[in-house]
Amino acid sequence: MNLRQILFFGFCMAVIMSMCMSLVMTAINVGFGPDFFAPWLQGWGAGFLTSLPLSFVLPPLLHKTMQKLKL
Repeated sequence: MNLRQILFFGFCMAVIMSMCMSLVMTAINVGFGPDFFAPWLQGWGAGFLTSLPLSFVLPPLLHKTMQKLKL
C-alpha cells in the first residue's frame, strides 16, 4: 500500500469504529429516544478524536510485534 492508501484506510477505520462504538455505548447509556442524537454525536466526536491518532500509530507497532513473535 502507498502512503495515500494507508492514510485513507486509517481515517476510514477511525470513522467507522468510533461511530459504531459510540452508537452502542450511547444506546446502552441513554437508550433510543428523542434525546439520543445529541449525546451520540458528542460521544462520536470524542471517540473519533481518540481513535484517529491511534489508527495511525498502533498498526505499525502491532505489525513489528507480530513479526518479532513470528505470528
